[in-house]
Amino acid sequence: MSFRTSPEFDYLAQIVGRPLGDIPATLLPQATLSVEDDIKLVNKGAEITRRLIDASIRRKAESYVLSQLAQLAFNEELSADAEREITTILSKYPDIARQIPANAKHIQMYAAKCWFIVLAIIQQALSPADVNRTILDSISQPMSTIQHSQVAGALFNNIGVVSTATLFRYLDAVEASCRNHQGNSAQVQHHVKHAAMVLEKALLADPSAAEQMSIEISSFCLSYPWVKRAADLYRLLSSMLEKVPAEERRPVDASSSSISPS
Repeated sequence: MSFRTSPEFDYLAQIVGRPLGDIPATLLPQATLSVEDDIKLVNKGAEITRRLIDASIRRKAESYVLSQLAQLAFNEELSADAEREITTILSKYPDIARQIPANAKHIQMYAAKCWFIVLAIIQQALSPADVNRTILDSISQPMSTIQHSQVAGALFNNIGVVSTATLFRYLDAVEASCRNHQGNSAQVQHHVKHAAMVLEKALLADPSAAEQMSIEISSFCLSYPWVKRAADLYRLLSSMLEKVPAEERRPVDASSSSISPS
């Protein structure tokens, strides 16, 4: 295809930042252009060219993210440079997170090695069920204090879509984490406080959870009577159960002494 262009067209093409030859030939007519038409044509060509360039950059960025995450199965962790690069990419192209493998095995791996990937997947989830499933899969037994802080934050910020099944699994993980430490250690208090905050918000968001989880929550609270958050949670649970008709209540284990934080 042969064509001639005006100096203005060449100049405007340079301003766009791409050589004239890189602009799709279908945008160029076979006749000499007027200055007025040149301006319109370059503006249109610039828009299409930028879209093509951005699509190419996005494909390369997606390929980079997926290749780096694939290496997690063989490497201990992402490098700091890779984390920064992936964070930058996901900030610019957040929908790339939808292309990241997200079955239970992968989520567990991301939760252990690069939690920010779990958050990116949650933020781009297409349904509340996907959010709940991702959080459920991210819960490990036991959890370190850092892992617990991360999981608790995800639960707290998405409590409206979290199922009771996920809360049961979370509570089991908290208790398993506490068993890894001795008595009233700082780690135990950390786990109990975070769990109490999550469960309190869950009860307030869905009062029916008080009856559904009454035994498990009361047992948890009575196991750690010296933690104020646990005491507060127990009182909240009790007050909510008082509003449930007696015939519908699950029995609360009150065999332990009354709960009163020191």
